[in-house]
Amino acid sequence: MPMYRGGGLSPWKLVLVALPLFVAGVAVPAAMLPSALADERAYTEAEPCPKRAVGAGAVGAGTVGADCLLTRQASVAAKDVTGSGDNKKYFLVIGFPDGTQERVKLRKNNHGKVETGEPVTAVSWRDEIREITTRDDERLATWTYPVGSYIPLLIVAVIGTPSGASILWTAYWSRRLRRAGRSLVSTGRWRTSVPLATAALYGVAATIAIAVTPSFMAAVGAASVVAVAAVPLAALVWHRQRKNTGAKAADLLAATGVSVPTAETVIPARVSGEVPYSRVDCDYLVLAPGGLAVTPDARGMSWRLPLPWPLTFVRLHRAESVGRARVPGVGSPLLVECRDGDREVLITANRNHVPWILGALRPQPQGSAR
Repeated sequence: MPMYRGGGLSPWKLVLVALPLFVAGVAVPAAMLPSALADERAYTEAEPCPKRAVGAGAVGAGTVGADCLLTRQASVAAKDVTGSGDNKKYFLVIGFPDGTQERVKLRKNNHGKVETGEPVTAVSWRDEIREITTRDDERLATWTYPVGSYIPLLIVAVIGTPSGASILWTAYWSRRLRRAGRSLVSTGRWRTSVPLATAALYGVAATIAIAVTPSFMAAVGAASVVAVAAVPLAALVWHRQRKNTGAKAADLLAATGVSVPTAETVIPARVSGEVPYSRVDCDYLVLAPGGLAVTPDARGMSWRLPLPWPLTFVRLHRAESVGRARVPGVGSPLLVECRDGDREVLITANRNHVPWILGALRPQPQGSAR
């Protein structure tokens, strides 16, 4: 029997989601950044190819020195788009005066800036066209343009690493709570939501900072500044959420009130916890002056399993604030957190039924019906 029915992903499933993100965020930049930075430096420091080499380049860029910039006059022989939807790829076929052609891949926003038959200037480096200059002197970078190739790698780092780490923390905390017989309801969902939200917001802010900076070192500095700002901000939110948890529960209890049941009533409700009366086939609760019982019967006519007395009330929670699964017949739920010895018990019920549940949980006068 599961501890919490509909309680979300298990810790191990969270680990399976988190590990690829974390490993990609660390390993991909570590493996690819050195070569990307080396290519960018080599390209920006490359000299134009000698004029005699430019002439030789008409028979193939491979005959030219590998690290010089070969500039050739050409024209757009054809435009091509492959794939569909988000998988579209945009190509130009560049034709040279000697009759040779090269097919190059462009980014989507550059593909519409040139037309078939338009004269262009192509800059090749290491046997590939890296830049195309239009007749309006607009420079279009091809897909293999090496300057700024570190940007997607840094974006992978600032999104994958914190996201993976925050999900790993969620998995660890969920596992720890399950072993202790508790849930995020009693300890506060903010313990996982704050790290997850911080990782997501940091990823967005750091991505923007990296994209607008002009160099690798500036991008690393900008991402670091965002991190320095994000950590204390997250710590402040954590502290405030922790401080306000008790006050919010007290206000909710005062607004809900307590009413002792005077007659037996059956309501839709669910009892969850690592306890024998938390049953997957029981979605109804019998309210009576003598206490509570779970039952699978909406009329309460079949067997009942009593809840122990006394079942200690701890606090109330808004169900939407802790992400609990919906219960059939419960439209505006509240969660009643209780304690059965050292085990947590949660009762999900309609808001208007909760006062009766609270009244049934309280000790009754001597002589009450049992």
